[in-house]
Amino acid sequence: MPPSTLTGSLHPSNRGAFAWSENGLIAFGCHSVLAFFDVRRLEIFQTLDLHNTAINMPSSADLILQKRGGSPDKFGELLCASSDIGGNIVVCDVLEGRQCVLFRNSNTPVSDLQWLHWPDVNRDFLLSIHSNNLLIVWDVDGKERLWEHKFGTSIFRLSVDPFDHTRIALSSLGASVLLVNDLSPFCPLSSTDAAGSWVTLQLEPKTMKAIVGGQNQRQHNKLETYIVHMTHNPAGEHLLFVLFPSEICLFDTQHRQFIYSSIIDAGSPLFQVLPCARRDALFLIHQNALCSFRTAHFQLTDERMSASLDFGRRCISEPQRQSVRVRLMGAALCPITQSTVALLMNTGRIIVLQLENISQSVEPYRIKTVEDVLLQVDEYDTAADVSSAVDYEIEGHQLRLTQYGTYSPLGASVTVVRMRPMDLAENLPSQSAENSASVGGGTAPSSATACLDGIAHLAAVGTSTGCIHLVDLFSGRIERDLQIHSCPVKCLEWSGPNSFISAAYLTSLSASSSTVRNDIYITNIQTGTKRRIRPEQEEGPVELLRVSHYNCYLAISFRSDPLEIWDLNTFCLLRRMSKKCPVIVDLAWSTKHHQMKAVNEKTQIHRENLDCRYHVVVKGLHVRDGKEVSTQWKSGAAFLRCMVWKDDVLAFGDSAGRVGVWDLARSQCRQSGLSQSTRGPVQRVVFSRLAGDYTLAAQHPTSIVVWDTERLHTLFSLQRPGHSIIDIDMCGLDPVYIASDGMFRFALSDSEKSRNTSLNDSDIPLLLQPANDNEDDVKQLLQTFGDPDIGHLINRLATECRTSLERAALVHQFVGQQCLADFCHVVLCAIFAKCCDGRDNRLQLPPNLMIFWPKKAFQKRVERFTRLLLSTFRTERQLEMAIEKCVIMRKNELALYYLLNNDQLAAAGTQRSDVDVRLNAFRACTLSANFDTEEARCLVKLTATNLIASNFVSDGIQLLSLIDQAFDACKYLISQGLWQRSLEYSKMGPQCDFVEIFMRYANHLATEAIGRRSLALLFYASLACWERCRKVMSAEGDDGKTTNIPLLEQIVKMAEETICEERK
Repeated sequence: MPPSTLTGSLHPSNRGAFAWSENGLIAFGCHSVLAFFDVRRLEIFQTLDLHNTAINMPSSADLILQKRGGSPDKFGELLCASSDIGGNIVVCDVLEGRQCVLFRNSNTPVSDLQWLHWPDVNRDFLLSIHSNNLLIVWDVDGKERLWEHKFGTSIFRLSVDPFDHTRIALSSLGASVLLVNDLSPFCPLSSTDAAGSWVTLQLEPKTMKAIVGGQNQRQHNKLETYIVHMTHNPAGEHLLFVLFPSEICLFDTQHRQFIYSSIIDAGSPLFQVLPCARRDALFLIHQNALCSFRTAHFQLTDERMSASLDFGRRCISEPQRQSVRVRLMGAALCPITQSTVALLMNTGRIIVLQLENISQSVEPYRIKTVEDVLLQVDEYDTAADVSSAVDYEIEGHQLRLTQYGTYSPLGASVTVVRMRPMDLAENLPSQSAENSASVGGGTAPSSATACLDGIAHLAAVGTSTGCIHLVDLFSGRIERDLQIHSCPVKCLEWSGPNSFISAAYLTSLSASSSTVRNDIYITNIQTGTKRRIRPEQEEGPVELLRVSHYNCYLAISFRSDPLEIWDLNTFCLLRRMSKKCPVIVDLAWSTKHHQMKAVNEKTQIHRENLDCRYHVVVKGLHVRDGKEVSTQWKSGAAFLRCMVWKDDVLAFGDSAGRVGVWDLARSQCRQSGLSQSTRGPVQRVVFSRLAGDYTLAAQHPTSIVVWDTERLHTLFSLQRPGHSIIDIDMCGLDPVYIASDGMFRFALSDSEKSRNTSLNDSDIPLLLQPANDNEDDVKQLLQTFGDPDIGHLINRLATECRTSLERAALVHQFVGQQCLADFCHVVLCAIFAKCCDGRDNRLQLPPNLMIFWPKKAFQKRVERFTRLLLSTFRTERQLEMAIEKCVIMRKNELALYYLLNNDQLAAAGTQRSDVDVRLNAFRACTLSANFDTEEARCLVKLTATNLIASNFVSDGIQLLSLIDQAFDACKYLISQGLWQRSLEYSKMGPQCDFVEIFMRYANHLATEAIGRRSLALLFYASLACWERCRKVMSAEGDDGKTTNIPLLEQIVKMAEETICEERK
């Protein structure tokens, strides 16, 4: 089945309703419809109509396999959460097309919505912000609210720390940010900040200082800087990107200081920042849809022992040609490749940009990642300095952002829809040449345009811009856009299998004038040529177009002018009716009472009847004669509004909402009851075009009713509350319609499935197909689907991967299993470090896995950030925290310089107190002292342990580091429950053995009380402890929480095989 809805332009509340999942799918909101876009095929494969108001926030859709006893050979659940402006939160199963759970907090609107993936917990949670001050945690599996917390200030957006899910950041008024440090789905936040669970920070970017310094207070309040976007940096821990209208800042949440700030002047305000996890780089999006790619560069100054960070622009996309009314509504970065960006415009258009090396050919989506495009300058150096970056440009490693593909929806404000008659489509080969000649396109259709002949269910959709879309109903694709008119399309009718007639006019702005200039064209859909049927002149607007059964005659009804009948073969006016003829409300050609007579081999005479209905009577008119027929309509009934004629059956609809059917053969008229009048007047009726079938669809202002005309009872009714039905038609037994939200819909003849449908196996995107995620299965899957990307993937597997583990990592990344790919990379690094003594640099871990880097590379990166922290500190507390890291790394000269230098604090407007000056002087002397004697070392260790026992942990571990007792310092940190600091300090300390600390931490994670077995597996794998990995996996399998155990066991087995190969 195709998607039941073809999207159009967006609602203003859809801004930001744009999310990209690891499965290569994009979820976005279009009015009240949630659409899912497959980036590989550049098409929408599913639409769900589960909301009654506009969607304002979809959260990333994540594939959740059938982990509760399901089989990996079956399809899993693709869950997606979305909220609307009415305050509803809907969690749906995308593949099944059904609603799983509905949450609602009174009538409070939802400001933000995100999944909260709690590690190693077999439950799904949602975080939502309501009423700009209420934070709520929802249990999706339990379908309940777990807890809520009301803040004393307004909050708008939230960002979850990817390294620690207990930490979140909330944007508040102005430039304020709230940092929450102890988030848990099982325990509510404390009511006060007494325990230090959350803190409010008032940021001061450069733009804020400029405003305050140059304006008075009243002007400053009007020009107050506000946070446009905020997100954690997935490439570095404790780093938060904060975006202002003209400035981007990088904020260290641990030290609570800015380490980078830059004013961006590109002629357009900033819209969103999209940081990469696998490189120190980001994509910067502007409101004019410009996208720039920037990489981080450290500049170190040995003289002043300072450092600075800059995100230099490497490339920028081409500006989008757009009008003033076209605006950017959303942007997203692929979480797997991190080199592909998608932009969503308010027209509903999706633009996919891909980062590429200028010296390489364009690769399909999902084949190359940012690691393949942006190489590292040296070992584990993901933030190259400026000089190295310049050398890279000279060597031919220039980058570019190319437009990989686009998705174009329906145009703004659809006005009319007509299905190509199925009986005409069956005669395509015999009529193609005839229709081409009749329109004036004597040239035969090319192979590119002849593909329309194979589409039986083709719909023509007119828009307010004069463009007519040709839509393949069963694929959901727009096959062609024909710009026929320059004003709104008012009427549209098919005049053959390959041509249609359209009428358009521009409504007069003058209240005194009721005349317009009508554009009436016949268009050939194969060649795109059009021909004007009648000349332009000042006249009444066209109300109706009706084409006869043999497509020979055209009836044109005007609002205030007489009816005209034209010959479509000669384009001559046959007759203009008398002005005494009453106002025509609707008319129809007979599909039965006609004759065709051949005069000679080249000439044919067609005799067809045209019926016009005036108010309460129906008059049968021929171009030569006419007669009046009684409809047996009940006396006192409402005015008739519309009619349709098929064979011997005439159907009517009136202004009271009733439907009547007149059987000409039996000369009887039946009418629906008054109970149906609550639906509003009948605006249009249309018969099914199947031969011998008289199913009738009736259009009401906000609903569609399908009738069985034999028994005159309702088959099903489709309600569209909040939207107006603009036009309808029939495709077989199912109605198609357009509504006031600008979308084209296909309604199945089932009341339960008329708005949402489940996907067949063949319609499910390739990356969601069930497979075992190994190399052979993925190759077989690509071959089964006939995917053109199989050649690129097989080439990479053959040329770039030397071991089975490397091939497994590439395959897992391709199918969206990034956690398994990371596990493979960690295992590979452990193998190379063990077998090659660290000399093999085939694989370098990305910065988001920095904790598993070799010790020297880890120390080099930490030293750079520590210098950056020392160069940007503004308070004594920030200085203290940075000095602690210097002492741990034994960078005493760096610590001495900043302890005795007061220039930076003075520049920040902070004056050191006498106590601080004295304390820093004594600390500097301590750092420069000699502790080689045993007595001095014992005294320092005794003093350090006393300080730690007195809760002066920072001072105690610094003293222990001075006497090369960093390992003992880490053990003291563990005793205080500070595991994260212990891990970092064990790798920062030159004389500290981190292996034992890592082993202790892994053992701690694997315990039943903690239950973080997935993270424990990574630490065991980094230490090449394969037996412990198997032990953890066996315990995990017993709990039944993870379905990836066989894959993990396979990876461990491949690791042991790789070790044997490397040793040989």
